Amino acid sequence: MGSFWRSMLKVVAVLLLVVSTTGEKVFSCNNDDCKFELDERSLKEDIHSYKFNLTDESATIDVSFDGSRLSIVPPSLIADYGHKLKMLNMYRADVQRVEPDTFGEASVLRILLMHENRISKLHNYMFRNATNLEYIYFGNNRINVVEEFTFAGLENLKVLRMGNNKIELLPQKLFAGLSQMTDLHLFQNRIVELPDRLFEDLSMLDELYMGFNYIEKIQKDSFVGMPKLSKLRLHNNRISSIHPDAFKPLIELNFLDLEANKLTNLAPETLLSQAELLIVDLSSNRLKELPKDLFRHAVVLQTLMLNNNSLTQLHPDLFESVEMLSELHIANNQLQSLEAELFRNLKQLEFLLLENNQISHIFPGTFDPLKGLELNLNNNGLMMIEGGLFRNLGFLKKLYLNNNLISVLSSECLDGANQLQEIHLDNNPIRTLDEAFLQTPQLTLLTMDKCGLKTLPKNLFAKQKFMRLLSLEGNKLSELDPETFRPLERLVELDLSANRLQNISTSLANFPQLDVLDLSGNRLRSLSDNAFANTKQLKKINLENNKLTEIPRAVTRLPKLKAMTLEKNRIKSTAVTQNMQLKELYLADNKISSLQLEKFPKLEELFVENNLLHSLSKSTFAKNTKLKKLNLSGNRLSGPLERVFTPLRKLETLTLSDNALGLLTPATFQGLVSLEDLKLKNISLPRLSNLPFASLSLLEKLDLSENRLANVDAPALRNNGMLKKSTSMILVSIDDLSGLVGLKRLESMSLSYENVIVPKALLKNKPNLEELFIQGSMFKSLPVRFFRSARSLKKLSISDNKQFVKLPKDFFADVPYLIELVLLNNSLSTLETGVFDPLGLLEKLDVSENPIRLLPEGLFAKTYSLKSLRLADANLSTVPVRMFDNLYALNELDLSNNQLKTLPNGVFRRLYSLEIISLDNNLFEQVEPALFDGMEKLKRVHLAGNKLTTLDPQLFAGLPLEGLDLSKNKFTSFDESVMAFADQLLILGLERNALTSLKVSSTLEKLYIDGNQLSTIEVQLTESAAFSTLTTISAVGNNFSSLETFYKLKMLSELDVSYNRFAELELGKLCNEIVPLYMLNVSNSFVQRIKTDGIESPTSLMHLDISNNNLTTLDVGNFAVFQNLENFVLGGNKFDSFSVSDLIRTFKYLKTIGLEGTTWKCGFLNSLKKSVQKVHVEFWYKSRDEKYHSAADVCSKEVDGICCE
Repeated sequence: MGSFWRSMLKVVAVLLLVVSTTGEKVFSCNNDDCKFELDERSLKEDIHSYKFNLTDESATIDVSFDGSRLSIVPPSLIADYGHKLKMLNMYRADVQRVEPDTFGEASVLRILLMHENRISKLHNYMFRNATNLEYIYFGNNRINVVEEFTFAGLENLKVLRMGNNKIELLPQKLFAGLSQMTDLHLFQNRIVELPDRLFEDLSMLDELYMGFNYIEKIQKDSFVGMPKLSKLRLHNNRISSIHPDAFKPLIELNFLDLEANKLTNLAPETLLSQAELLIVDLSSNRLKELPKDLFRHAVVLQTLMLNNNSLTQLHPDLFESVEMLSELHIANNQLQSLEAELFRNLKQLEFLLLENNQISHIFPGTFDPLKGLELNLNNNGLMMIEGGLFRNLGFLKKLYLNNNLISVLSSECLDGANQLQEIHLDNNPIRTLDEAFLQTPQLTLLTMDKCGLKTLPKNLFAKQKFMRLLSLEGNKLSELDPETFRPLERLVELDLSANRLQNISTSLANFPQLDVLDLSGNRLRSLSDNAFANTKQLKKINLENNKLTEIPRAVTRLPKLKAMTLEKNRIKSTAVTQNMQLKELYLADNKISSLQLEKFPKLEELFVENNLLHSLSKSTFAKNTKLKKLNLSGNRLSGPLERVFTPLRKLETLTLSDNALGLLTPATFQGLVSLEDLKLKNISLPRLSNLPFASLSLLEKLDLSENRLANVDAPALRNNGMLKKSTSMILVSIDDLSGLVGLKRLESMSLSYENVIVPKALLKNKPNLEELFIQGSMFKSLPVRFFRSARSLKKLSISDNKQFVKLPKDFFADVPYLIELVLLNNSLSTLETGVFDPLGLLEKLDVSENPIRLLPEGLFAKTYSLKSLRLADANLSTVPVRMFDNLYALNELDLSNNQLKTLPNGVFRRLYSLEIISLDNNLFEQVEPALFDGMEKLKRVHLAGNKLTTLDPQLFAGLPLEGLDLSKNKFTSFDESVMAFADQLLILGLERNALTSLKVSSTLEKLYIDGNQLSTIEVQLTESAAFSTLTTISAVGNNFSSLETFYKLKMLSELDVSYNRFAELELGKLCNEIVPLYMLNVSNSFVQRIKTDGIESPTSLMHLDISNNNLTTLDVGNFAVFQNLENFVLGGNKFDSFSVSDLIRTFKYLKTIGLEGTTWKCGFLNSLKKSVQKVHVEFWYKSRDEKYHSAADVCSKEVDGICCE
């Protein structure tokens, strides 16, 4: 027998040798690879008394405790067998500590695997006698202290992994003498500083991983002593400076990762010694320029990533020496132009990413040296593609031009790009499309989504014999010429969704290879019977959100159709004339009152939610025996539905939620022998008894939420031992939860009840439980060690319990692996220091709506992993200065709705990762400029509902602030343009202050100023920003009497100036000055006249609200210039009629019309309704804003909620 088969048999033998250990004191193994799974809590003896009998006569043995639960390494194992123990595996064994002498006798130990435990400290000289160690894994523990001589004497150590711990300090001599080490992992710790010469003894080190720390600078001698290092990862630190000679010792470095730091510049000599570099990543820094000689010696560089910086230009000689470069990423910078000779030596370049810059024009010849390429120019300001731009790019395969400003596609655009296979042109305002544009015969993919296309040139695809995918989603196509698509014989996927098609006739009848067709979001009322006459390969069709009233006969003639979506139509019946081979049928949100399914014998998934089904018979599913998923939620079904589902022996998921079933019996689910997932949310179920799920032996998930169960008795779930997820949101008092006790496999459980006594044994036999939600109960405390068996618990929520006043200090001792903890709306008044200490992996904590008042300073000392912390509505008046010092990873902090008047400077100093902070609804009268110092990732600040009257201009200086909410304060004037954050801010909220003057910067994009006293807005323009970038303004309830102040805002797309005072509205001038404007609300503003003259080109206006003004007539013809109008709100004026025929004829794309506020003649309203329904126009209703809108109209008569008389 060969050595390979001998090794395989050995592995099999080892896998079978998992020793049964419950209740034993001596643990035996007669093999050289021993596996034990021990639970210290279930064994009677102390772990120090454990004995091992390892009888194999081999020179060395391997021992694994993978999956055990042991607080320490069993001492006798090392003491008795340290002389032959070669490998010790304690991966995920819940080890909480290692003692200084734990490995004192481990003289032959070579491999030590201690990752994913709870160890917090490594001691000096703990491996002094384990000198043969070669591999040590301590990753994913909770280590925050590593003493200086922990690894002393380990001259043979090759691999040391301590990533994902909490280490802050690396002592100077920590790695002394480790001359054979090749692999060192220190990523995702809390390291702030690298001592000089820390690694000087690591002469053989090949890979060093230090990403996701908090290192601030790289000094001259940081990397001395590592001449063999090939891979250095320093990404996601806080590095702001690198000494020019820092990398000089790293002469064999080939991979340098500095992504996501704070670098603003690099010295020209930074990479002087790195002649072997293959990959450099400088993405996501703050680099504004790069020295032209930075890559002078990196002559073999292949990949360079410069994405997400602030580069405004690149020196023409920057890439002179990197002739081997194959990938160049420069996306998300501020490049405005490209030097013609920039790429002159990059003949090997295969991928060039220039996405999201500010390049408006590229000179022909710029890309000439690039022979084979994928070119990404998405998200720039390109206004045209000049002929000759790609003249020498004969090997260009993929071209990305999404999200630009290209309006013309001429026949010369793609000259030279003869091998082009993919063109992406989404989100460009294309006005002119030459039918000779596509002179690229190899094209396989074309996307032109959301380009405003109204028609397609007849010969556009004349040369496209190989196109496989064509996407024209979100345009304005209203008809299709069959000749246009005729050349596309090999098309496999076609997306025409979200257009304005009313009839496709036979334009899609000749696609012999078409596999997927999307026609959703159009206006189709029917399809001709031969609509897909020669499109016989179609497998998936989406007809969602049209106006169909029946399943079209055309689709029944598709022999290979497997999936069909008809959701959100007006279909009343599922009857079809011939058998279909469908496997998936989606019919949600129609008007189906009965099911006829006999023509769908191969259905596997059926969705009929939110229809009008009243009843189901025993024969409804008789022919659908292959069904695996069935959704009938949101209908009008009543129970018990006995034997209706009996034929469905293969059904795995059944959803009956939101039906008033009321009653379930064992016969309801009879025959569902394969059912795994049952959803019975909100079915008016009064009790759970009499074994309704008796036949569901494979049931794993059960949702009974939003019912009013009075009990869950013990027999109710007796036969459902496979249950993994139970959601029982119970809204009334119950006195029996015994039915849940026996469910051993539960992974998720949700309970809501009052005055119930929680069984002490509820969690005792649920080792797999990962989620527990308890809402609205009235217990004062849970039994001692209630969570003792819930080792796997990841999410815990205890909320809305006003009797729950205190957390015992050891409350979470048995759930150390919690990820999310919610303690919302209880009566917790005291949180003791140490109560959260076991939760070192906790990422989300919510203790809002508790009367806490005071926070002890050390409360979060060991919750190192927190990313989200909510302390809202907690009656806090002070916060200790060191409260958050250990929360380096915190991303979101909510301190809203407290009694805070001030916060000490430095309280946020170590929140290095914080992006969002909420201080809404406190008592702040001023904010100190230094309060937010150090919060270098802060993007959004909420300060609404305070008493602020001014802000210091230096507040948030140097921070990447994007959004600021100052609503409901006491500002009377505000000048955002002088603030230190003006250049970064994108969103500003100043609603409901007392503003009479406002000045903003030109870079602001969204402004919310409702409820002030403004009559004008001043915009501060600069030389670098010649116009405002404001796209959204909400100025409801101010004192504007003219639109003059808005004319200069040329990028505005949404404007709400309702509840102001405009006697005359110059709508024509507004749309002429602001071309992108598509949403305008001037309701409730005393408008008497609207002028629409002066418009020079088609407008973008799609939503217009002129309701509740003083207009006496509506001349629809005056609004004919707004050809793209989709929503027109006009009720509440002083006219009670208008020309309906003119309305329909004028606005071809109209979707909704708003009529509220006027008491119309009932006859007129009925006639209007009938007319607009013929063209698929519906009534539009306003939402009610408490501040500005009155209550809904009360009518004596109405038509669809609109008052009439």
